[in-house]
Formats: sequence, structure tokens, C-alpha cells
Amino acid sequence: MNPRRLIPYAVVFLALVATYVGLWWYQAHREVREIQAKQVFAFKTGEISAITLKRPDGEIQLARQGKDWEITRPQKAKADAATVEEMLRQLANLEMVRDLGPGDLKVFGLDQPALQVSFIAKGEQHRLALGEAVPASQGYYARKDDAPGVFIIAPGARDSLNQQLLALRDRNLWAFKPDQVKSLRIRNDQNQVDLEKGNGNTWRWVGRPEMRLSSPRMEQLLQELSGAQVTEFPATPPLDLQAAGLAPQARMEVTVASPQGVESLYLGAQTPNGVYARGGAQGPVVMVARNLPEKIQRGVANLEDRRLWTGLIPEVGQVAWGPPGQTWTARREREGWKITGPNRAKVQQPAYCLEMALINFRKLESSRLLNLPQAGAPAAPVFVVELFDQAGKPLFRLEQLGNLVKGQAETEVRATSGGTTVTAVIPQEDFTRWQEEMTRLTAPPPAIDDPVDPG
Repeated sequence: MNPRRLIPYAVVFLALVATYVGLWWYQAHREVREIQAKQVFAFKTGEISAITLKRPDGEIQLARQGKDWEITRPQKAKADAATVEEMLRQLANLEMVRDLGPGDLKVFGLDQPALQVSFIAKGEQHRLALGEAVPASQGYYARKDDAPGVFIIAPGARDSLNQQLLALRDRNLWAFKPDQVKSLRIRNDQNQVDLEKGNGNTWRWVGRPEMRLSSPRMEQLLQELSGAQVTEFPATPPLDLQAAGLAPQARMEVTVASPQGVESLYLGAQTPNGVYARGGAQGPVVMVARNLPEKIQRGVANLEDRRLWTGLIPEVGQVAWGPPGQTWTARREREGWKITGPNRAKVQQPAYCLEMALINFRKLESSRLLNLPQAGAPAAPVFVVELFDQAGKPLFRLEQLGNLVKGQAETEVRATSGGTTVTAVIPQEDFTRWQEEMTRLTAPPPAIDDPVDPG
């Protein structure tokens, strides 16, 4: 084919492409113009440096202090970052639902606005006046700066801007990050607890070297402390700090040391509305949840690691379990765990099945230790669990000796590890659940049916 004959087709194709691109460009720019026409202000959230909320009953002033915001009127206090950020976002992205043009401001409730939001952006003063609600909950009438035009904004935008002082105040009690805490001290009228973080994620109870602490529970306690917040800022804080339980010594004092510094929280008397508290000796008196002191005490009381076996799962190469004379044995192999049992029964299980069972076994905790001397011969076990390493060296042995307490709520066990043997009781339900898990492992995996040939 003569290439010259293709030239007209190429010209038509290029013309179509140019037309399409032109239409796309026009449509895109038209959409941008429509969005810009609806936008009330033209600035970014980071360009706002001050905000004033004015209502008939008073006004609240906020100012940016570096990366943070501070309430400067009617009182000085740190502002809640999330609440202020939402206000900034609403102002920067505020759109007109409908432009009504000039009108009688009194008709729209804009002669004496219910809320005026004044702010400084890029060094310039701006004002948004909000009036009456539009019938049928369609939004609120609004006015920008001193312009005569009236427009409507969405209900949610007005709600985000109409913040009260309590919502604007920062309710956080702490600045520390739980994973960076180095020490924790908790003192009340009865005793004092000092906890220090060691290498890795381990913790120790100062003065009680024999006590083994649970790192996950320590993390949970720190999470609960860091998440505690102010529930109320009293309009008239108590003048008598002794009556509030905060002087001459607070009823409870919690001190945290971290890279952010040393922070203390003082907890005082309980009232129907909560517990008096203050951050440090000079902090303002606020209210916190009534159950906060109890939660702290309960968290400390539950810090002890009562697990019977605390070894590492990769070290286990063999597991034996079952009643005496009916023992099952699992050996770790490359392709999984090979299980053999009574009557030479054999089962092959994936590695994750046995390792999940070992994880759950490591979670078993004693309710309490029994240090009573035994009279006569030791009790015979009714169920035995033994762990060995890959070379067959014993790592841990657990013997179930029988049930205790009415209703079989607990079972007595004897645990041996590293030449040390202790007798304890553990919840019967937890141990039974683990035994059932091991019983399921002795059942052969379900067979996978061969695919049916459709032909």
C-alpha cells in the first residue's frame, strides 16, 4: 500500500485525539472552577495561626504555639490536637452548599450571629458568621467577612466549628509513650511499688528479686495509664486540697520516667463525679474516672508471671503427653511433627499445629503455689506432659495430680524444670481445654479428595 494514502487517516486520527484531549482539559478545568467557586476560603490548614469562637455567652481564643495549639482565653490551657485539627480542616475546605446572594441579614439570623469564627490565615484576618438553621435540616445560613452575600453551609461543618471549651481542652494526663518508659513508681497509703525496665522488654520489681513479672501485663498497665484522660474540668476547683485527698500527701501517686521526662499524677478523694487528680504538684485540679485507682491497683496485683513453663518453643524437639501407660509422643521433623501413640498409631501434623499447642501450653498459669509438706509417698499423676530438646534432654515436666476445690474448678499439678519442683493449682477449665486441643492432634488430618475428572 502506498504510504501517502494513509496520510488522510492519520490527520483524522490526530484531529480526534486533539479533540478528545481538548474536551478532557476543558472538563477538568471546569470541575476545578466549580470547586473553587464553592470554596469559601482559599488557604491551607497550616496557614492558620489563631482562632476565636465568639458566642453571645462569651468567647474562646486559641493560638498556635509551634506545632501545638493553646487556649489563651478564657483560661490558659493546652488545646486538644484532634479537635483543633478538625476545625482547621473544616475552615480550609469549607464549601457553599448554595449561594443565596445579598439579603436581609436579620431574616437569616446573621445580624446577631449565634456563632462567629474569626481567624488569622497568612497574616490576614477573616470571619465566618453563622446564623439560623435552614428549614428541614438543610444546613445553616452563613456570611463571609463583611461581604453582603449569604450562603448555606452543611450541618456537619457548623457542628465541627461550634466547639465548647471542654471539648477544646486537652484531656490527656500524660506525655509519655508506653514503649519508652524506663521506670514506674506507684505509691498509696499502704505501700510503694517500684518497677524498673531491664534489657529488652523485661521488667523487675525493685526489692523483690524472686518475683517474675509478665512483660505483656506490664505493657497493658502502661497502656491503661497513658490512655487515662480527664473526665471533667471543675468550674470551681476545690480550695481545700486536704479535703480533696491531694494534700499533704495524695492518696495515690503514680510517677513515670521516660525520655519525655519524669511525670507524676496525684490521685485524691472519690466523689460521685469521679476522682480528684492533678498532674504534678502544681497542676490544675481535675476529675478522672472513679475506677482509675482501682484499675491501677488491680494491674499491679496482676503483674506477676505465674506461668509454669516459660521456655522457648523452637528449643522443643519432642513432646510426650497423656495418662500413664497411654502416652502420645510428637517428634519434630523437617516435614512437620510425627506423632505416635498407643497401639503404634501414627499421625503426621503440620508444624504450626504442635507449635500453636505449645504456645497455649505456655499460657497456663498457676492460681497459687502449694508449699505444704507431703505426708507419705507423693501422689501418683493422672496425666503427664513432658518436653524435651532435639537431643532428648528433659526441659520440663508437668504432672496432673487431681482435682481440688468443689466443682472441680482447679486441678493440682506438680511442675519440674531445671531440677526445681513446685506444686501448684491451675484452673481446671484452662487445662482441660489444652488437653482437648492435644487430643484433636492425635486424629489423622482429613483426607483431601482427589479432584473429579469432569470428563
